[in-house]
Amino acid sequence: MIAAITAVAVALLLPAHASVIGSTPEDGGTITEQPGSVSVVLNEAIIDVPGAEGGNALEITDAAGLYYGDGCTTVDGDTISLDAELGAAGDYTLAYQVVSADGHAVSGEIAFAFEPVDAVGGPDGAAAAPVCDTAAAPVETPSGTTPATAEPATSAPAETPSSSGEVAAPQTTATGPDEPESTDAPGVDPGTDSTGPWPTVAVFVLAILAALAFIAYRVNRRRKDRGNA
Repeated sequence: MIAAITAVAVALLLPAHASVIGSTPEDGGTITEQPGSVSVVLNEAIIDVPGAEGGNALEITDAAGLYYGDGCTTVDGDTISLDAELGAAGDYTLAYQVVSADGHAVSGEIAFAFEPVDAVGGPDGAAAAPVCDTAAAPVETPSGTTPATAEPATSAPAETPSSSGEVAAPQTTATGPDEPESTDAPGVDPGTDSTGPWPTVAVFVLAILAALAFIAYRVNRRRKDRGNA
């Protein structure tokens, strides 16, 4: 009997750990409108430590693992809250981690469903957990690709005006299909014989030799005629 009374007295004197006594939305509940904000209530005060590393956090995720809310929590006595807009209808999870006044960390999850009466939800969530005062990471498109960007067009070279102020037409050096290519060596006039004066000299020498041969033939012929007489 004395031992039982002692055990009850010790249990009453020992400080109790903090625990969750309520939440919005309720665990296992269903909401039909955007909540505007979600909250968790403890049985004692929550230590409000500003900053992302303060130890207090609320995160909302859907069945696909996308995150909702801006990551900025507000502590008011025994309640911690987070502004958030949910996405499409479906199941959601509210994960919490808070530090109570006795210095103990309390964490857990609250499951709820979102079924809007007009069947229209909010925008899709973020791919990564949001950090307060930081832009959320964009959600990757289903195709996994980013929109293609058009390549810059190559502009034609600008025409430069001549000294007279007129724009000079572009000059081309291409040879047309019907125009024969020149085979003359550079620096040689096509109308000039590249062999020089040698052919003329050769003809002159041959002419002289022919004349001498004719004269010799006539002389020999006359001698024969005289001998026969």
